[in-house]
Amino acid sequence: MSESSLTPFLHWGKYKSKDANHPDVVHLKITEVEPFDLTYSVNIKAEVDALGEHIIPLHNFESANKALVVEWTRLWKAGTIKDSQSIQVNTWLGVSTRNADKPIRRWKIISSTS
Repeated sequence: MSESSLTPFLHWGKYKSKDANHPDVVHLKITEVEPFDLTYSVNIKAEVDALGEHIIPLHNFESANKALVVEWTRLWKAGTIKDSQSIQVNTWLGVSTRNADKPIRRWKIISSTS
């Protein structure tokens, strides 16, 4: 398998908004709704905006921030999000409640009907 054929990861760090009222917006079309584990993270697969299919990290095992994987799992088990569905993820860097000096990634999943 050539290096160019590997599915790329979405890098949350490229989204820089620090304002919950004006978050970065990521449009996803889910291709694999059920989360799967890789060596360092829990992930799903989705088409990202116009960038093509990516692996979307929901939780990095080295991070205490489980907000996205918890919300994703809740919506998935409730049947709110499904394969082939388009959703919007709003993301921004908020302030940690445990350490005000450290930014923490925040998310809001907005599902749409597809």
